[in-house]
Amino acid sequence: MCKMAENMNSAINEGYYDEAVKLSGHGLYNWLALVACSIISCAVGLDMFGISVVVAAARCDLKLGMQETGLLASAPLAGVLFAYPWGYFADMHGRRKALLLSTSVGFLFAALSSLSTSWQVMLALKLIGCSFSTAAHTLTFTYLSECTGSEHRSQYIFIMNSINLGSEIIYYGLAYFILPLSFNMPIPWLSIVYNSWRLYVLVLALPLGVGAVMMFFLEESPRFLANMGQTDKALESLKKIYKINGGKKDEFPVKYLKNVDVKVEESFWGSLVKQTIPLFKPPLLFRTLQLFFLMTVCCATNNVFMMWFATAVNMFFNSGNNSIDNIGFCQRIANYVTVATFNTTSDSVICDSAISLNAIYSGVGLGIVLMVLNLSAATFAKHRRLVLIKFLLVPCLSCVLVGVLEQPLARLIFFTLIQTSSIGIGHIASYFVDFYPTSYRYFCCVL
Repeated sequence: MCKMAENMNSAINEGYYDEAVKLSGHGLYNWLALVACSIISCAVGLDMFGISVVVAAARCDLKLGMQETGLLASAPLAGVLFAYPWGYFADMHGRRKALLLSTSVGFLFAALSSLSTSWQVMLALKLIGCSFSTAAHTLTFTYLSECTGSEHRSQYIFIMNSINLGSEIIYYGLAYFILPLSFNMPIPWLSIVYNSWRLYVLVLALPLGVGAVMMFFLEESPRFLANMGQTDKALESLKKIYKINGGKKDEFPVKYLKNVDVKVEESFWGSLVKQTIPLFKPPLLFRTLQLFFLMTVCCATNNVFMMWFATAVNMFFNSGNNSIDNIGFCQRIANYVTVATFNTTSDSVICDSAISLNAIYSGVGLGIVLMVLNLSAATFAKHRRLVLIKFLLVPCLSCVLVGVLEQPLARLIFFTLIQTSSIGIGHIASYFVDFYPTSYRYFCCVL
């Protein structure tokens, strides 16, 4: 709650925290926070899903068969498992500090992976790096939600999620310009040759560094500070936001914040129990099961197909036979996998790691479609449930049609449409903000 200056008593005397955020204005600071969070969210997409292009381009240099390709492509998703402690860290030490640490360390390991001497080294670097960087995705949802008034919150989350979905356009677009470059710079002390795919990996890492720099100049979430009992710091943060948004710091109408739900020092396990047990008890139990199930469906469906999209589509276009026949979509890819694995392991065959332009065009096209759809959905933010239902039905029907249709091109199109489930992630995240108290919210979003 907040108590207002005398001239504001009639407007708000004991309003909720959202009223204090609303009174800090809506302007330059909110736009900067949106840009920073969008860059970080996009950077996470580049770090996670860009590996799908990397494994196709580095197949010869790193001597990748299908088993090694599968391990490398799955490494970012495995890194998510180690990102769970970030919920506790963000609740104890702040959203901004957690974002700074996750993006900085994530950038360091992503950049180092461009110097990998073997696929095992790259696997280790991606596991460690993604255990930091992937946490930043849900951290941005939390940070942006807590720094934005309720009037604009849903739209901002939709926009940020659209930029994240647009990461596919970026990493396929960069592949189009960077991977064809023909240069070779020997690095004797590492026994590697620095070439186009290594430069591509380094470029994909840069947005994480840019996001870390931008976050350094932003304020800690005032809601987090108030929830921790640091009301003076929370008020100071709100005043700075008010000033950046065009007001005068000493004219900010909120004079002080009243302590509400102040956290006290407690052990790690005590804090963990306090944050998690209420999620699985009435009245939150039903919402927990409902939202966790929906988030699992969207993330699992999108991430699995997105991670293998470049490899699968590249194999499909390079399989040589796209005529109608009796074999299914997956079998067609499996037939090519056998040849690709043989080419990377046989000394008598020249390895070819070229990526089909059709695969790149497909990736860019998918990114554009997902971004446009999500931005369009943002205009219907008040009808989230209806929009979510529609974007769950599309991938559901696409999964069925991929196995039923006989036309190869139609199969590929519906295989691509399965990934529209990613649009539901932003919708579900906005429900977490609405239904859960601040002290539980980040933990929920991580799960």
